[in-house]
Amino acid sequence: MVFFVERSLSLRVLTLNVWNTEGPAFRQPLLPGAIAALRPDLVSLQEVGREQLARVLAGTDLFAVHQTDLLAPHDLTRQAGTALASRWKPSAVEAVELPEGDSVECAIAATIKLPVGGDLLFLAVKPTWRLDSEAARLAQARAIADFDAKLRGPVPSVIAGDFDATPDADSMRFLAGRAVSECTSVHYHDSWTIGGDGGEGHTWTTENPLAAPVVDALVGQSPHARRIDYVLVGSRHNHPEVAAHVRRCEVVLTDPPLSDHYGVLAEIEIRPLS
Repeated sequence: MVFFVERSLSLRVLTLNVWNTEGPAFRQPLLPGAIAALRPDLVSLQEVGREQLARVLAGTDLFAVHQTDLLAPHDLTRQAGTALASRWKPSAVEAVELPEGDSVECAIAATIKLPVGGDLLFLAVKPTWRLDSEAARLAQARAIADFDAKLRGPVPSVIAGDFDATPDADSMRFLAGRAVSECTSVHYHDSWTIGGDGGEGHTWTTENPLAAPVVDALVGQSPHARRIDYVLVGSRHNHPEVAAHVRRCEVVLTDPPLSDHYGVLAEIEIRPLS
């Protein structure tokens, strides 16, 4: 494990629910160029097929891993799977299935040696989606935090994904240090809260014409808008030697929308504290 960060580094972290190959045909050819144009260093993708992954990341030169590379394959026809990508080849990659899910829900963790020194743990996650499954998501949030605690390095961990929970949900309040679960508490920074534009930051909304029919099928109410996609950054309590400052966070891939979710892009400055 590399402990020392020699100088500052700006990281661009993207999360996007790809929505498999659903929706209108025009969006699939546009995804690779739109993602490449954002110049991400770390990417979390959800609902992406194993064979689809390389096409989606074409033009980025990122190292990518799909959950089926690490976990026993399952029938992913409903949602496809989760994937993680990094500008720098990870020195180690692990994955766990999240509890109380249907074997699609997982977390992938990559240990990445940054070019400025220091090991960063990047996690791509996808908890369960149902509106009535917050109890499962809370258990999954604990599992994600435990997975991070097991593997994290000196650089603050970054966790990104479609959490399918709003900021006031128990699972997100737990991760933000505002709730206790089974006598356990943790703390991560929500990039949007720190670096967003002050708006709601909705990422799944009927204002997105691609999402509107999905919302109608799954929720049955309109209008509907939620912020459920996040980039989280590890706490100073667990990473006392290295800073990770959120400089900016924005909702992206909105015009035109290329999925039923909008993406989230966070800019994070890594630098030594001493």
